[in-house]
Amino acid sequence: MSQRAPKTSLALVVAAMGVVFGDIGTSPLYTLKVCLGLAGSKGGFDDVVGICSLLFWTLTIVVCVKYVTFIMRVDHDGEGGILALLALASPAQQFGKTIKAGALTLVVIVGASMLLGDGIITPAISVISAVEGISVASSAAQPYIVPISLIVIVALFAVQRRGTEKVGGLFGPVMLVWFVVIGVLGALALATHPEVLQALDPRHAMHFATRNGLVGFTILGGVILAVTGVEALYADLSHFGRRPIVLGWYTIVFPALILNYLGQGAKLLGDPRAFDNPFYALAPSWALIPMVVLATVATVIASQALISGTFTLVEQAIALNLAPRVDVRHTSHRYKGQVYVPSINRWLAVGCALLVVTFRSSDRLASAYGLAVAFTMLCTSLAFYVVITRTLKWNRVVATILLIFFVTVDGSLALAGLPKFLDGGWIPISISAVLVLMTLTWLEGRRGLTKALAEQQTPIEDVLEKLPAGMGEHGTMVFLTPDPRGVPFLAHHRWVRDRAQEERIVVLNIARSGRPYLDHEERVTIERLSLRLIRVIARFGYMEAPRIDPILRSCGAFGLDLDRDDTSFFYADPKIEPDPKHGMPGWRRELFVTLLRNARPLPDDLRIKAERRIELGVTVTL
Repeated sequence: MSQRAPKTSLALVVAAMGVVFGDIGTSPLYTLKVCLGLAGSKGGFDDVVGICSLLFWTLTIVVCVKYVTFIMRVDHDGEGGILALLALASPAQQFGKTIKAGALTLVVIVGASMLLGDGIITPAISVISAVEGISVASSAAQPYIVPISLIVIVALFAVQRRGTEKVGGLFGPVMLVWFVVIGVLGALALATHPEVLQALDPRHAMHFATRNGLVGFTILGGVILAVTGVEALYADLSHFGRRPIVLGWYTIVFPALILNYLGQGAKLLGDPRAFDNPFYALAPSWALIPMVVLATVATVIASQALISGTFTLVEQAIALNLAPRVDVRHTSHRYKGQVYVPSINRWLAVGCALLVVTFRSSDRLASAYGLAVAFTMLCTSLAFYVVITRTLKWNRVVATILLIFFVTVDGSLALAGLPKFLDGGWIPISISAVLVLMTLTWLEGRRGLTKALAEQQTPIEDVLEKLPAGMGEHGTMVFLTPDPRGVPFLAHHRWVRDRAQEERIVVLNIARSGRPYLDHEERVTIERLSLRLIRVIARFGYMEAPRIDPILRSCGAFGLDLDRDDTSFFYADPKIEPDPKHGMPGWRRELFVTLLRNARPLPDDLRIKAERRIELGVTVTL
């Protein structure tokens, strides 16, 4: 059960400014300029108003209508993201079973991988574009852009360990100032040429797109830059909850973005020289340097949305058994959804640094930006349709109309961005393809491994027949198993069989609930099969980190004391060998073995004391 505060505090809304809206909030820095470049335009009323109209209606349709009105209402007790949709649509798994590798699972894996792929390039382009802003004030800073960018990246990822709440507390006030400033600058420019308000009429967007033929369509590849942070906005739902995000969007972020885009358009109509950099043209000459500094800080903060969203997605993937276990740290006692993943943080930092060193400019990285997240948005729409029809039982006609509408918008943005592939879009796409391969290999390997381990267990019924009478006074053997219908190790380990004749046996299964969080009284189910044999099913929400301590406390509440020095925990150390008949291809088996070897061991994840662990080797063919 979520422990989120029932009321929305101003501090929470401000913190959301720095975590949730950083990416989408800094898009005015470059979006309009990129769109004009793609259109080959030098200004003019029709082009400026047409592009501003496209930007306004893209923000309205994608963010306000699709995500805020519909997508963000579908959550798991406040938990969002594309993997939360998969958890909602997937029925509870039977013992010894992994999540079904069907069409929906594939769509969600592709969408999540695309978001993670884009998550690597977003901080890189945000940081380097921020540092490049310094050259607006002084060209002498040009040789130092890459070294300074690397320093900023290291500092940015170093503060992640402080947690989303503390990072948001640091970044939120800065972003609040940012939105106020860009809104005011846009409003002042808009007052000088109010005719740009005609962009609110959707006919100007349609006219621009149809009048310019293929160019009018491909310009959507630039328009998508205005909404690149929207998928992270949904993934970050767990960090603050829907209410602070929606409140911040409608009261601060959305008005500021629209005012700034329209203000840039108004400036272009009144001053053709503003074409070189319409955003900075809004600032008076005396405010240029302070504006560059503020923009530098804001664009660094922009990467936070993708970073925190990446942490959330990784934790959800582990909980759904779509990824190997890694160290996941919860960073807030008040908001359970806030997590920090050290290994992913390191990989993101290295990837961003490599991109900065390799491409060395935001212009070269700009072509890679936005393509992957367009496909994520499309996958989210498909998963959303499955959830509202299969789980929420919406009217199928209404759901189909929504799907067609969403897919038309998302598909157009994705197709329009395809020309970016050869110019750099292949980077996040390639990263995503590798992640999809690793995820599908892990899913297939875990399914085969779980099945093989279950086949080596001794059925509960056979164990009951052979166990001697009595309580078993010499200690307790706790067997960790994915399938609690049997007892592992008895068939192939003589020492274990002999010890089982003298001790009490507990079969412990760690199961995942379809809900993100569970109450204390829901934690365990205890089945006393005899005086000597007990079966315990411990459940955790898919957003909860499994730990042995809450299991032991819940068992103690039901009269089963396992928190003793004479309790030993047995678990398997599988040795993978090729199956000559129906095994995995050799390269995929080796990939799975590598992933398994580098996964965080279950006892480490559960935080079982080292002196209570007993690891037993098991040969498994795959």
